[in-house]
Amino acid sequence: MIGDKTYISIGDFIDLYYKVKQKGYNELLSKFHLSNKGRTLSKWNTISSSSDFWIIPEIRCRWNEKCTGNPNIEYEDYVVSKYFSKSKGLKMLSVGCGTGARERKFAKYPNFNLIEGVDMAEKQIDEARNHASDLKLNNIKYIVGDFTTHIFEHSTYDVILFNSSLHHFKDIHNILQTKVLPLLKDGGYLLIFEYVGPKRLQWTKQQLEFANKLLTDLPLKYKIRFNSKSIKRRIYRPGLFRMLLVDPSEAIDSDSIIPSIHNHFKIIEERKIGWDISHLLFKDIAHNFLNNDKETQMLLSYLFDKEDEYLSMTGGSDAVFGVYQK
Repeated sequence: MIGDKTYISIGDFIDLYYKVKQKGYNELLSKFHLSNKGRTLSKWNTISSSSDFWIIPEIRCRWNEKCTGNPNIEYEDYVVSKYFSKSKGLKMLSVGCGTGARERKFAKYPNFNLIEGVDMAEKQIDEARNHASDLKLNNIKYIVGDFTTHIFEHSTYDVILFNSSLHHFKDIHNILQTKVLPLLKDGGYLLIFEYVGPKRLQWTKQQLEFANKLLTDLPLKYKIRFNSKSIKRRIYRPGLFRMLLVDPSEAIDSDSIIPSIHNHFKIIEERKIGWDISHLLFKDIAHNFLNNDKETQMLLSYLFDKEDEYLSMTGGSDAVFGVYQK
């Protein structure tokens, strides 16, 4: 570790060990032969199970409440109700759409004539198309392509959405200025649900200390790693070498997102979602929190309160839900 940057950490070797156990050596060796773009595609062009914090239903309810004020209302429904309930013929572009879950939630509303989703990961787009077909959603179109090079018609979209995808782009200022703004109609909206924390996930010392204290105090059964009998005993800052090797796009310019958006757009609303502690704490152990028993629910409630305590103490947030206007 040099200053606030970690180039190689013990956590890298721990992660390497479990990745090899789960995916084999071929997956590891492929990373040494691919280009930066190839390694990014290798990371995202797969459909696999995981134990990250987003699989916990209570986490999603928590996000809903922070975004919409109601744990049972997702931000898609909130946005349509608040901003587009009287609009017709809307056109949306979702950038980095993955398997298309967000687009399908917007597409159920007749307010949208067309929702286009673009992503480089062909396998994820195939799954997105299958889901849309199963639901008979005829107002969705999915595109396999790179948003930075694909040709879109200017002044076409009423809404552009980045759901956990904008932090995978470098030079955010330029992306917003030369790609996003020209595609939006006058008065068009930018929506984000995004990681906006430290670049390359180089979490702060204070953040790591706070999360590790919570991890240490967890009952042992909640610390068992996914697909393993091993115990998660410590949270480490990921090394920059591993970040570049596994996915060169991960959080490449994440700390520039909010300043750049504020520079180019009018803020309509912006809400802090957190993630500062839960993102770190639940990685690889989230599956242990899927039970609906009293102990698990009380523990989750306690951990959420502690994350809110941390957010109040620092005044920041590693994730943001925002609505902005051209």
